[in-house]
Amino acid sequence: MGFTRSDVEALSASLNEPDWVLERRLEAWGWFEKMEIPGEKEEPWRYTNLKRLKFKLDDFVPSTQVDVSFGGPDIQLSPDRSGEAHQRGARIRVAPLDMELDSGGVIVTDIHTAIAEHPELVRPNLFGQFNAAGHIFSALHGALFCGGMFIYVPRGKTLTLPVGFDCRIDEPGTAVFPHTLIVTEENSEVCFIERYSSPGLGGSGFSNSAIEVVGGQASRGFVGTIQEYDKGVWHFQNQNLRTARDANFKSLVVTLGGTFSRTETTATIQGEGNSVDLMGIYMAGEGQHFDFRTMQDHAAAHSTSDLLYKGALKGNARTVYSGQIHVRPEGRETDAYQTNRNLVLSDHAMANSKPELEIENNDVRCSHAASVGQMDENEVFYLQSRGIDRVSAERLIVKGFLEDVLGKVGRKDVEGLVSHLLEEKLSV
Repeated sequence: MGFTRSDVEALSASLNEPDWVLERRLEAWGWFEKMEIPGEKEEPWRYTNLKRLKFKLDDFVPSTQVDVSFGGPDIQLSPDRSGEAHQRGARIRVAPLDMELDSGGVIVTDIHTAIAEHPELVRPNLFGQFNAAGHIFSALHGALFCGGMFIYVPRGKTLTLPVGFDCRIDEPGTAVFPHTLIVTEENSEVCFIERYSSPGLGGSGFSNSAIEVVGGQASRGFVGTIQEYDKGVWHFQNQNLRTARDANFKSLVVTLGGTFSRTETTATIQGEGNSVDLMGIYMAGEGQHFDFRTMQDHAAAHSTSDLLYKGALKGNARTVYSGQIHVRPEGRETDAYQTNRNLVLSDHAMANSKPELEIENNDVRCSHAASVGQMDENEVFYLQSRGIDRVSAERLIVKGFLEDVLGKVGRKDVEGLVSHLLEEKLSV
């Protein structure tokens, strides 16, 4: 078991990819061969020791025989979706796009079909934000990316309904590497929601995914990732946003499942007048370790970013948040904020929080805040005095604490979905 160069070459050959894609894969593989599993001595992994957590890449194998199809009895476009795709291992099913959107120039397909049919849109942007040389997991993803979506929204077009992507691990010991690329032109709008799960897996799994968003001038977008894997799954993800002048984008990361989960979110603000909101909700229970790393990179003037990550921990759970606001010399009149709050529900749970500022311009307003605290017994007592039992009172407090983030989302469909998932997690 494990990963080899021949896996990379076999995957590319099975997809009949052009030479430029294979070159990018092999470049990433070259980085992978030089790297090791990161440890606590590396600052970005300071509070996460994968060796101590007994993670081994050799426990997994990639799915290299890709099967892509469109429509059919097993996938039809849902009435609440602008576009939709399902991935099971390396099997990808894409729903036919609505005729009106198709005729308007909107493209919603899988990443491999996009490479073949729309190279003029994919080639300049694929891996434009994703750094395959970042660490061993990003290098492995760059070499073996398989599945995921491509979404293109032309100038002036608005997708009022979300585009949905559902990825499942359905065989123990397998690895999935979905990669989604979203490109929006001037004054367009898109909402993308992806979900990761492994119902009834009954073993271990490895998930290594990435999203790249290239936001055009005055475009608007929402990108949501919901991770609800079963125990035994190790999840790594990169979420990367690059926004042009006057763009407005929101990112939401919801982490509920898996044995281990690490999400790295980078917002690169390259145009003046940008507004970016980064939001995170997580609930960690017995035997779970969640790690989040964010970057708000202000490379243009008159821009704003606001980050709010909130999590609850119980049992012997561990969570890590580390984030940085970086204002470059050209980032004058930047407003940037970063907040991480943790609610610890057990004497054995532990949350680490490490926000940072790196400011290279004096004309800015930037701040960060972090807290780790226990449940307020006065709040519990107040609810109990109103006839609510203690267990229900604690659930209400936790749900209210986390749903504070949902108030910033601005989409009722997303708020309702996440609220329902939180209810399910709290009832376990």
